[in-house]
Amino acid sequence: MRRTLFIITVFIFSAALLAAPQDKKAVDFIKDLIKRSSNGEQGYLNALRYFQYTTTTAKNNPSSFILSPYGKTSLNESGIDVSDKGKMIPVLKDRTGKRIQKLWSENKEEILNMFSIEKYNAFLKSDIDSYIEFHDSPEYTKLMKKLRIKNPVPDKTSVEKAGALSGWSHYKEMAFWHRRIYEKNDKVVYSILKELKDHYGR
Repeated sequence: MRRTLFIITVFIFSAALLAAPQDKKAVDFIKDLIKRSSNGEQGYLNALRYFQYTTTTAKNNPSSFILSPYGKTSLNESGIDVSDKGKMIPVLKDRTGKRIQKLWSENKEEILNMFSIEKYNAFLKSDIDSYIEFHDSPEYTKLMKKLRIKNPVPDKTSVEKAGALSGWSHYKEMAFWHRRIYEKNDKVVYSILKELKDHYGR
């Protein structure tokens, strides 16, 4: 799940989470992350660490190794400079559906060409299918309503609460859509996931 959520985040949101003057930085950022993640297991790990180091903080991402005191020794190994810390945070503020849709529409062809069908099938297909399937299921509305009551603001307890509500059968899908609903970009994200499925399913 961790790998898939990271790649989906890179694939869909990183290029779409900024104010207008930052658009080019976002697109360059997603391209950089895809390139970093394309070099096997170490490439994926390096990209994940770079993403966390540049876009999150130890406070809002306490489970991140690279942001912990112990992670300093791995910066060089992953091609990260100390000066990279938090540098993309200002870029990742506007998570509106309108911004996501705009940047996705403008850059999707180039981004899709950077990610092969083999990589999609290996890393994304199963989870994207499950996110769509859960979203379309009869229990989606009821379960998501319960999660929003138990966990009004998504945080590190969201997965545990989603698991308790669903008997651990839909916890990852619930946590994924919970964040999207909170950010009010769930409709756009759903349409992009469907587009990804259709594109790679040809």
